[in-house]
Amino acid sequence: MRFSQAVELFLNFKSKELAERTIKEYRKDLSLFKEMVGDKPVEDIKTSDIMIFRGSLNCSPSLINRRLSTLNSFFNFLIDMEVIKNNPVKKSLRIRKVKQKVPEALSYEEVDRILQTARKRCYRDYLMVKTILFSGLRISELLSLNKKNIVTVRGRKVLKVVGKGGKERFIPLPADFARELETYVNSLDGDRLFPLTYQGAKYIFNRIAEETGIKLHPHKLRHTFATILVDRGVDIRIIQAFLGHASPNTTARYAKVRDDVMFKVADEVFGNVS
Repeated sequence: MRFSQAVELFLNFKSKELAERTIKEYRKDLSLFKEMVGDKPVEDIKTSDIMIFRGSLNCSPSLINRRLSTLNSFFNFLIDMEVIKNNPVKKSLRIRKVKQKVPEALSYEEVDRILQTARKRCYRDYLMVKTILFSGLRISELLSLNKKNIVTVRGRKVLKVVGKGGKERFIPLPADFARELETYVNSLDGDRLFPLTYQGAKYIFNRIAEETGIKLHPHKLRHTFATILVDRGVDIRIIQAFLGHASPNTTARYAKVRDDVMFKVADEVFGNVS
């Protein structure tokens, strides 16, 4: 099987479980590899080809590791499909020590300015910003929200979110914000809460950044959400439950956060923010 044929098989299979943006990233990584080694039979691809590809990459260590991770997933898929017997991507090829940047977060004053500016633009833009800020969603999770994702649990409004890897989590909403969101949802004709493409959402955030003079992107709002929780002394396990992150250690990995604790945190931390 030619590399290009295997790529289409892989991406078609993965498209059923991964976000569209992730599939685009996979396609780009695999296209770069094909440009380097050619459209040879996948059975003929050796570790030396991976080494040559790695050496040709002129990008950050984290991006190099991501592209190697894409290749690793690709060849593991081919092993499962019994197309090849061995994975040519070796762990030793990855850059082991990647310096992690401390995520940037907004100050409280910047949050106020951004919310005010977004509200002046339109109610949709205001709620896009506020939903990420009050729930810590990824932009892909925000744009995939439908009316059915707002559910009631124990008499409280909750966002039902499907995150990375199809993992489902429930995010309690502060009561006042839940009412704002419901008012907005009831005014919509379609099912999607924010019927925009990623590029459309990015344009809105760029415009808000220009109007406020504050560097802004959706993930910065997510970082701000997490930073506010940390500043208020919220347990790391609860923060992970909100964000849908994998646990940093084995103990937290098996810890279960109670729903009532998350409801309390949502009210105490964000209940009075307007």
